[in-house]
Amino acid sequence: MLSALLALVAIQGLAAFVWLWSLKQHDISVADVFWPLYHVVAAVVFYTVSGQDSLFATALLGLIIIWGLRLAIHIVVRQLGKGEDHRYTTVRNTKDDRFPYTSLYIIFLPQALMAWGVSLVLLPILNYSGEAGWSQWFCLAIALSGLVFEIIADLQLTRFRADMPASAVLNSGLWQFSRHPNYFGEWLFWLGICLISMHHSVWWPVLAMALLTFLLTRFTGVKRMESDIEQRRPGYTDYVTRTSSFFPWRQLLIAGVVTFSVAPDVSANDATSSDHPSNHHSDHPNYAQSEPAQENFNAKTETWRFRAFIDKKEVGYHSFKAYYHTSGIRLEGEAKFEYKLLGITLFSYEHAVVEEYDNNYCLQKITSDTQIKDKFLSLQGKLTPQGFAVDAPTNEIHDTQCIVPFAYWAPTFVAQSELLNGQTGELVPVSIYPESPTENAAETSYRVETDEMSLAVQYDAAGKWLGLVSDLPAKRKLIYKLQTYKTESQSFLATVE
Repeated sequence: MLSALLALVAIQGLAAFVWLWSLKQHDISVADVFWPLYHVVAAVVFYTVSGQDSLFATALLGLIIIWGLRLAIHIVVRQLGKGEDHRYTTVRNTKDDRFPYTSLYIIFLPQALMAWGVSLVLLPILNYSGEAGWSQWFCLAIALSGLVFEIIADLQLTRFRADMPASAVLNSGLWQFSRHPNYFGEWLFWLGICLISMHHSVWWPVLAMALLTFLLTRFTGVKRMESDIEQRRPGYTDYVTRTSSFFPWRQLLIAGVVTFSVAPDVSANDATSSDHPSNHHSDHPNYAQSEPAQENFNAKTETWRFRAFIDKKEVGYHSFKAYYHTSGIRLEGEAKFEYKLLGITLFSYEHAVVEEYDNNYCLQKITSDTQIKDKFLSLQGKLTPQGFAVDAPTNEIHDTQCIVPFAYWAPTFVAQSELLNGQTGELVPVSIYPESPTENAAETSYRVETDEMSLAVQYDAAGKWLGLVSDLPAKRKLIYKLQTYKTESQSFLATVE
């Protein structure tokens, strides 16, 4: 009890000092810098008063110090030269002129009190004189993984802000799984610590995690951060529709399922050619020659992201990422559509696919999961000596050694007479031909027709896929508009001993 009171006095005293500093600096956001330092102060007090010097207690104290100093330095560097955080400026502007003074008991002292409350989960751990078991060390590893997760997310954000305009939206790396992976890493860090504390049969860790979760998701974290972000970053609305706000369960689950289902197949890779595509399709405007082969690896990636519309109403997105390497091409695609009328969902569609090709754009392997409203489809296919075997309701083997799906991005697409349906596994006869020249001479449009559909696919003069327009019932149209396109090349030269 004595150490808890001493920690409270030390933290509140530090908060009062920070408040006086904020008056001098005219910057309330200095409070954020000291949030992690309050926990460090509490941990040091608990450790010192207890007199325990066990390996586990020392390791935990070291982890808390590393976490606190790292986060404080990160916040200082982030805010350096930028003035007061806009979140606090907004609050300041809504209050009277006495806000700098009232902020002591509105912001600084309550923040310090909440930090002390969360830090109490450390007290039974640092007071424990026994040996820690493997489960406690495992929970400490969870805390460490959360810290690493948070650091990586912060580094990705820092690099993005340095390279991109202020209106851009970070949607790659860990930020494709969660809109706030740094906050999630913080949550995971404290979850590990609270689980350790629960080994001592104390009830406070449950309340501490509830308080921390509330702060991160509903109070100072996610909610306040997103209060006006859509006005500052126009693309954020679309980002919200496809990305979890905090917990990355959906995206990580999909990624795990896809990764498991398309584990590398050595025999399939051995059967593919290491040569690059020949030039026999180079007369097509959407042909793009692969990069010259490097010794031993050559990698190139292309990324497309399309906004999807039904007529003028935006309904979702469809994204593709192609990885080119010396042994072939890997494509990952994801789509999500939802069409509502008067708040009622009339149509919903989700699709995730992984495709593997040889260097001649012949499909080697496919795995896809599709949900159309309440109907779920799962497809797996693989090239075999007998042909392309499809694990679908028909369990067919298509007697061909070069099969192509509806890969609008591929340079050989316009030369096909039949295509594989990536949802059902059916081989569909298709007619593809150039349409009449458009008003834009730099663009080329191809008409794609089957018995059940008709659509137009647009390419630029270099063959880059730009979008499509598909005819729907009732004279409606599904339209893809290219939102972002990126290509990157990396070469890795290996030394052979």
